[in-house]
Amino acid sequence: MVQLSTCQSVNGMSKPETLENQNAGASCVNTTGAAPFATIFTLPKPFTGDADLIQRNAIGSWAALGTDVEVLLIGDESGIAEAATQMGVGHVAEVKRNATGTPLINNAFSSAAQHTQSEILIYCNADVILDRSFIDSIRTVANDPSVGSSFLAIGRRTDVDVDQLIDWSEPRELSRLFANFRQHGKRVSIICKEYFAFRRTDFQDVPAFAVGRGNWDSWMVASAKQNRMPVVSLSKTAAVYHQKHHYRHLPPDSDSPGDAATSRLHCYVSSEEAQVNQRLAGGKHLVTGSTATWRLTESGVVRNRGAFLNLEFWLDIGRFVDLVRELFFSRSS
Repeated sequence: MVQLSTCQSVNGMSKPETLENQNAGASCVNTTGAAPFATIFTLPKPFTGDADLIQRNAIGSWAALGTDVEVLLIGDESGIAEAATQMGVGHVAEVKRNATGTPLINNAFSSAAQHTQSEILIYCNADVILDRSFIDSIRTVANDPSVGSSFLAIGRRTDVDVDQLIDWSEPRELSRLFANFRQHGKRVSIICKEYFAFRRTDFQDVPAFAVGRGNWDSWMVASAKQNRMPVVSLSKTAAVYHQKHHYRHLPPDSDSPGDAATSRLHCYVSSEEAQVNQRLAGGKHLVTGSTATWRLTESGVVRNRGAFLNLEFWLDIGRFVDLVRELFFSRSS
């Protein structure tokens, strides 16, 4: 397990004890010797420009979830080691990459399993803000006997605009922040998957997908279904807030240089890395790779009726159309 000192800081400030059921800035590392319930791991971008603020907001929210949650940053990009130290989270520098230098998902998964002892592993994109409802939802799923020994938890995200560094030690400010997210955030298509939660013994044979490119996320869901693993949606119970950002970090598309470097279309569809991901995944799995077979409700985990028809996707078709329109015609968001 990655070793951390006790009661380190988030955003450079010392942290008080955790407030119940609220992100309040506390993330003192569990010193009892017991493994934390869950480890959230990610492959961050370099901590430069807008990504520095966005990633500090996201990872800061994870570090504030409580002592039953461990955070692990994987990679050696600029600023990762320093950010991990400042926020009191774990760091593994070594990561395998493809020929163009993009980190590989399978290596991150195996590294997380190797360097932690948590019952649950959670891959999460490094621009996503989480609150305690997220971990509580995953714990409920993990403890539900109807789910069985294996599961994959996914869920819908809400897009939000954040333009300042969030202080996770101020509970009153956080209450207003999350209220603002709920009021003004935009719920997006279920195609957009920001996290995957699963037991540490599962997903040990993930293909060598490039992170941040298309098709690998849908493979996760389709593969789970093929292996008769329950895929549980947390959309009704877990708050997941994605900070909106540009795509200027991407390499330019040779077909339209100077424009597609800001385009999600290049990132997820047209780039060579996205095409390689699609080949490794055995297809796009657009529909089957986005729908759950179970869902978590206030009453517990229940089966999705009509899951074999992927009704969840067709009922969400309006948001999918909006996403496609934005993907093909918006080049700057």
